Amino acid sequence: MKGLYVRLGVLCVTGFAAAVPLVAQDIEPRFLDVVSVYKIFNTLLFAFGLGYLIKKYAPAFFNARSADIQKAIQDATGLRIEAEFRSSEIDRKMATLAEEVRAMRERSNAAMEREHARLIRDAEEERKRIGERVAAEIEALRADGIREVRRYTANAALKEAEARLRTGLGSGGADQEGLLREFEQLVDRGRG
Repeated sequence: MKGLYVRLGVLCVTGFAAAVPLVAQDIEPRFLDVVSVYKIFNTLLFAFGLGYLIKKYAPAFFNARSADIQKAIQDATGLRIEAEFRSSEIDRKMATLAEEVRAMRERSNAAMEREHARLIRDAEEERKRIGERVAAEIEALRADGIREVRRYTANAALKEAEARLRTGLGSGGADQEGLLREFEQLVDRGRG
């Protein structure tokens, strides 16, 4: 690159050096007058200055631009790798989706079976408790009924005996022994 600027500088100097004698000899003045020489010199000077500025600032600009492009490429590559990883994860999950659904169904069915068994156990225990309470109530009612029947029978026997005693005491002593035996029998029946 350095050689290009050296050649450009040499070309400018050579062109200017060649133009000066032509102006001095006044050969073909309409083509190469003093203004034309200065125009050529200005153009060469401008080209030399432009080349110098390009040489000085262009590498930094293009290096920065190249670094930005490289960074963008690395970011894009990273994003692409991440996207491919996500895509592969999604593909892997999709491949195992049927297995996951089957496993979820099995877990759900097992949970439902456990809940069903628990409900049956609870219902059976409740049925037993209700049966025991009903049996206890029936037994209590039966015992109350027996007591009531015995009380009623005893009262009825007492009333009957009292009535017979009243009627029998008035008739004589022989009947009294028969009345006492009857009373004992009634009392015994009332106990049974």
